[in-house]
Amino acid sequence: MAFPEQLKRDIKRRSHFACCLCHGLGVEVHHIVPQAEDGPDTDDNAAPLCPSCHETYGANPTKRKLVRESRDLWYEICAKRYASDPDQLELISDLLHGAATKADLSRAVDQLTTLIREAAYPSASPSQSARNLTQATSFIASGVGVNRMCKRCGTAIGLFVGDQGKCPTCGAPW
Repeated sequence: MAFPEQLKRDIKRRSHFACCLCHGLGVEVHHIVPQAEDGPDTDDNAAPLCPSCHETYGANPTKRKLVRESRDLWYEICAKRYASDPDQLELISDLLHGAATKADLSRAVDQLTTLIREAAYPSASPSQSARNLTQATSFIASGVGVNRMCKRCGTAIGLFVGDQGKCPTCGAPW
């Protein structure tokens, strides 16, 4: 008798369709203890091997322990390979929560454009034009305001040139 199709699919998926020895793709499900020696068609007696490793190690009774241990280790590696890290997901969520939106950036560009336009083409007095230019320069130098607050210390946060994704006051991620 051969392995049931469902068991073969499960083993291939658990191994990410890769050989437990060489990690090559395109696996066959190998009987660790052959059927000729009454090896059962069970999960514990199955190993995902590529055709080359199947031919090299499959008929070698001295390599059964190696195949079994390699299979178990490979299953552990595959199980952890794409497992999520809750701490990292929370950090990413916090960073995304504090990210400037398209609307925030659009407002900032509009404000900056207005200040520069008013400084370049004054409709007011020269002193008002100078104040507008000073305000535009200050706006650029201090960071474009996007109405964000640090969750830890309450500092107002903008889009700072060279920003590292942390509050400039307390260093908390934003």
